Formats: sequence, C-alpha cells, structure tokens
Amino acid sequence: MEYIFLDTETTDAAPDRGVVEVGVVITDDNFNVLREAQSLIDPQKLISPSASGVHGLTNKDVEDAPTLDEYFSDNDGCFGGLLPGPAAIIGHRISFDTHTIGRFVQEGFVEVCTLRWARKLYPYSENHQLSTLIFALDLPRSAGAHRALADVYSALYLTKHICERTGMSLPELVEASKEPMEVLTVPFGKHKGSSFMDVPPSYLEWMLREMKDLDGDLKYSINLALQKKKKK
Repeated sequence: MEYIFLDTETTDAAPDRGVVEVGVVITDDNFNVLREAQSLIDPQKLISPSASGVHGLTNKDVEDAPTLDEYFSDNDGCFGGLLPGPAAIIGHRISFDTHTIGRFVQEGFVEVCTLRWARKLYPYSENHQLSTLIFALDLPRSAGAHRALADVYSALYLTKHICERTGMSLPELVEASKEPMEVLTVPFGKHKGSSFMDVPPSYLEWMLREMKDLDGDLKYSINLALQKKKKK
C-alpha cells in the first residue's frame, strides 16, 4: 500500500472543474516523507474570480504550466509517470481531489478523509475546515494556506494527530476508513450544530428524501438516528 497525501486547487467547485495546482506527499506507514511534488497545472479553462480569491492563482499564472495529462506522464520536469498504487489517498474532503486526480493512480486507491475523522472525533468544533482544525488542535502550521503543498502538509499533520488520538497506526486508519462513521451533529442548515437525536424525525426524513448530495456518513448517521428514535 502506498500512502499519498494529496491536494488540488481548482478553477471552481463545479463537477467539471479544472485543476490549477496539485500537491503530493508520499510517506511510509510511519509518516516519513519519501517524496514531495507540487506543480501549477493548465486547467484548459478559465479560473473563476472566487477561486482566485481563495488560492491566489490567476489564468496568467498557469498559462505555461503542463496539463494534468502532461504532468502525470513520463515527460521531463513533470511527476514522471502515474501516482504509485494501489494507494491510500489521504486528504481533507479528499473526494473533491480524487474526482479529478483519481484516474492518475496506478492499480486503484482507497480514500482516507480527514474531514470525516474530524467530524467523528470533534463533533462540537467551531467548524471542521482544515485551517480551523490546525489552530484548534495546535498542530504545525504550513506557510501558504490554500496552496496545494501547504494544505497537503496540514492534512498530513492532522492525520498523524488522528492516529495518535485513536491509537491506530496509519494502516489501521486506512482500514477503519472503509466503514461508515456516525456523525453526531448536523453540519449545515437550520439545525447546524444540533445533535441528530435532537432534530425532528420529519426533518431527518426530509433530508434523506430531498438532499441528493448527502455523503455516505451523513446518510448512515441520519438513518441511525431515526432507528434510535423509534426504539425510544
């Protein structure tokens, strides 16, 4: 198993978004860094002003950069091929990144999402943004927040903390991440911050019926809360 910490900066948040920067850190199962890489990427589409406001990159910055296909090829000056696999791809809200980068991993991958673990371990945190958690947990701070490699290292520090907090090794964390996790509090909407057990069943049922983009953990947690309420 390869352990690849990954982050991308993008043109926007749309499903067909383009990547403007990629950061990669590969470690062993003791968090020793074996390789790091970062590159600007030509997204082959325009960067939205709101995205530039987050990561600070403009269309001019990336006009001479390689495309994703060029970067993960054997070309000189690029990554030098595909990401090694099979791999655990690790990051904060990592499915956002594997959406565009997953096809460049050899032999497939599993996802380890630090956002999922933060919601599980710290349900009453002010929020679960990576930058907030770094300060809340007094973890090392990487210069250049919202740039790809800085955010990769922040996710690495958070993952190491999660392992220490849970008593799991990195391989054990990967295995545990394959199971659904109970989220204790509602992360958005009019009941944000409330325990799922305190939310009316009718609203929970509405969430399941109407919110088509709920992730697997939220669906699992809502159904679990509904089952618990019926047993009361």
